[in-house]
Amino acid sequence: MIQNTFDKSLKYALIERERKFLIQPNQDLIKKLPFKTITDHYINNTFLRFRKVKDELGFVYKLTKKVPTDSFDKLLITTIYLSDTEYEILNSFHSVLIEKIRYIKKAGGFMIGIDIYIKGSDVLWMAEIEFDSDEDMTSFKMPLKHIKEVTGNPDFSGYELAKRFGIVKKALAMQSDF
Repeated sequence: MIQNTFDKSLKYALIERERKFLIQPNQDLIKKLPFKTITDHYINNTFLRFRKVKDELGFVYKLTKKVPTDSFDKLLITTIYLSDTEYEILNSFHSVLIEKIRYIKKAGGFMIGIDIYIKGSDVLWMAEIEFDSDEDMTSFKMPLKHIKEVTGNPDFSGYELAKRFGIVKKALAMQSDF
């Protein structure tokens, strides 16, 4: 893991409070839920991820930096929105690419993202919930039937899931316009 040497440069970062649960595949659970298609690119040897989100309204592009903290269930997160041109420039980097479908379920005042990862016969369903406060996070009771909680388990980080379910994309040679 990369050393966290960013302490002084994180003044714009927010705390991401998140819990993750593995859930049993269940088509009845998702058949009427809204969904998004998400393409994530994890840039090797960094804390950076750039993302394309497609839903019924079109496309959104983001660049996100997630930095670990001393707490297993919190990250420092900074996100900026990108133009499609900026996204395409980043898309030339060497990265691990993954596509997933995210269904959104409202339950008990919370939004639960149900991510579905598929590669061949390997299928994983994971529910993620983000919280505004430590109190909400610790008092949350998962309303969906789940196999187990995997919050803080490094095998279920976005990058590790990308390596398991995604593909490695080699850097493209870039031509300078200067």
